[in-house]
Amino acid sequence: MLRLLLLCFPFYFSAQFALQTNLLQLVNDPQLKGTKWSVCAIDLNTGDTLAAYDAAQQLPGASIVKLVSTAAALNILGPEYRAQTQLNLEGQLKENGVWNGNLYLIGGGDVSLGSRFFNETGKELAFLDEWVAQLQSKGIKCINGAIIADGSSFGAFSCPLGWQQLDMGNYYGCGAFGLNFYDNTLKLNFQTGPVGTPIKLKSTFPFENNYQLTIQATSAGISSDQTFVHGTPFNYQRTIKGKLPANQNAYEVKASMPDPEKLLAELLYQRLQASGIRVDGGFQTVRTNPAFNNTLYQSGEIIHTQQGKTLQELVYWTNQRSVNLFAEGNLLQIGAKRYGAGTYENSLVVLDSLLFAWEVGPCRIVDGCGLSKENRMSASQFVQLLKIQTQSNYFESYYKSIPVAGQTGTVKNLCKGQPGEGKVHAKSGSIEGIKAYAGYVDSKSGHQIAFTIIANDYPTSGSAMAKKMEPFLNSLATYQVQP
Repeated sequence: MLRLLLLCFPFYFSAQFALQTNLLQLVNDPQLKGTKWSVCAIDLNTGDTLAAYDAAQQLPGASIVKLVSTAAALNILGPEYRAQTQLNLEGQLKENGVWNGNLYLIGGGDVSLGSRFFNETGKELAFLDEWVAQLQSKGIKCINGAIIADGSSFGAFSCPLGWQQLDMGNYYGCGAFGLNFYDNTLKLNFQTGPVGTPIKLKSTFPFENNYQLTIQATSAGISSDQTFVHGTPFNYQRTIKGKLPANQNAYEVKASMPDPEKLLAELLYQRLQASGIRVDGGFQTVRTNPAFNNTLYQSGEIIHTQQGKTLQELVYWTNQRSVNLFAEGNLLQIGAKRYGAGTYENSLVVLDSLLFAWEVGPCRIVDGCGLSKENRMSASQFVQLLKIQTQSNYFESYYKSIPVAGQTGTVKNLCKGQPGEGKVHAKSGSIEGIKAYAGYVDSKSGHQIAFTIIANDYPTSGSAMAKKMEPFLNSLATYQVQP
């Protein structure tokens, strides 16, 4: 039985019929038989429900979950919030420029440090030179202790529930920690040969001495990267499977860093050594050496505070380019703000309380970016979330972060040259078997519409599903209310 709900409010029949027809055609498409749907659209000016299909069915929505975590971060932290990374000297300066103690890198969960979204290519690690200069300005020529990376206040030592090894070894599944840099990404440079031959790893950047890559990928007659790097946080043994284009002298694949905190400490150690500042104790992390806990530097001297980018800047790129790392970092910050520790346990408690206050209703959100298929939220719940945000004092930052169909971000090809171009503001969500869009529509009537459309288990490609959804999105854009 068709489970279509179109509530009959006083609006122009042809507009109602167009919405009804397009949604009916979509959910009854014989090529999409077996697809699970959750669809809802409301007129924000009147409160009328314009169209809905299984609107209460909770489904994983992939990256439209970013609309949840970014809203929560803006609510708890405010658009101008900045995470920090601090350099703290524990000990005292002796004669001849010898520092008797340790140098701590104290992570505040900043995900913008050295990010490609905020730095010119090749200058992402320039902050390390700034840190070296801070020590040189103190007259330090030798540290007889160690460089210790401490991101323990975030405690995120594993990825969220439902993340898979197939994802976690890749740049988009890197996870967020107390100390993050360079988008927690390793750039793997490969050489490929004739079709069917194994690919060869030439270099990694930043160089990670412990990285052990088992290569099960081959060269193929293709034009794009079709590889996946399998791995888990803090495990240096990784496996790359799949295919890369044949006969390439240099082909870059982005993978996740096994341990960003440790690698950051190592890179600073190397920069200091190269600048003439000897570090006798090498580099350590509090995660692997709990004895180096924060009680050692509570009375130390903070010699530098690295300010991260504002939250509204992070939210913009989170939604425009669907940056998973930023989404996870945003989520962890709300737990840190409310409870002093940015763990997933704390952060999800804060998120649940917000969803309750927003009258979204019971749902299941386990990460900030939507990579987990354990997430469950219905179209009507997403629409309620979107409705509430329009009443907030940060809505401008939130709204500007959402891509515009046919023009920007991850939906720049959606509704291109069609009525929805420039009118549909939508966050996209795409994982194998999941296609979703959620956001706002500036309709022809002048009324703003909040909408969500989620499809699961569809028997076609993601790009084909997007094309099938376009007529419904266009009908929202052309919707008119007449007296």
